[in-house]
Amino acid sequence: MPPTSPSARFIISAARIYVTANRSGVTPSAMKKKIFVVDDEKDIQDIIRMNLSSQNLDITTFSSAEDAYRELGKTRPDLMLLDVMMDGMDGFELCKKLKASQEYRDIPIIFLSAKTEELDKVLGLELGADDYVAKPFSMKELTSRVKAVLRRSDIRASQILAEKKITYKGVELYPEKYALKIDGGDVKLTKTEFEILFLFMKHPEKIFTRDNIIDSIRGDDVYVIDRTIDVHIMNLRKKLGAYKNIITTFSGVGYGFKD
Repeated sequence: MPPTSPSARFIISAARIYVTANRSGVTPSAMKKKIFVVDDEKDIQDIIRMNLSSQNLDITTFSSAEDAYRELGKTRPDLMLLDVMMDGMDGFELCKKLKASQEYRDIPIIFLSAKTEELDKVLGLELGADDYVAKPFSMKELTSRVKAVLRRSDIRASQILAEKKITYKGVELYPEKYALKIDGGDVKLTKTEFEILFLFMKHPEKIFTRDNIIDSIRGDDVYVIDRTIDVHIMNLRKKLGAYKNIITTFSGVGYGFKD
């Protein structure tokens, strides 16, 4: 077993206090949300399991991305907490693999990482993660972020399921499947690209600032910057091909759908 890292020691110390203070008052529920924790530090696995289990969440831990990916064939989690730096397949690689899969692309992901540079955070979010938490973190913060992502995921799922199909000329959006067809052909979108296009096509009369878009697809408690939205819009326009101009830039304001 590798020695406990400084970040793990910090997390463990703070977490013992937090779990003791929050063990009472947990409301049982008929069905627990299932979370995969993928981290090669056993101490961090254990302390996350102990704390999140006290919040009536069902936690399964893995020491490698490969093991977690294999388990997906048997069990589908409601959320994955994914360390970035691991031997073998790293967290970024696993995220790419999941977001490229029609079956797994809508599983929410929170990255946990000692890589705290802005570029690393932007990369993680551009890959489709829902949040990026820097190590060392407090369990109080992580628990709040986990609950926020689960809450937003439930809201998005209910909104998307209410829509069977949204169309505009040759553009067909299928929210239930997170699928896009252009002139009858399948076009792959990342989860974030899909949610931006869904937002625009669902509200064609509105102009969205970058902050509006961030709040709608992620929530205001997630690290994200304006440049990230611009990159997603640029990639989305490329994938729309002949219909790229349905996403309009309103100079000095933001973006919207052009009918």
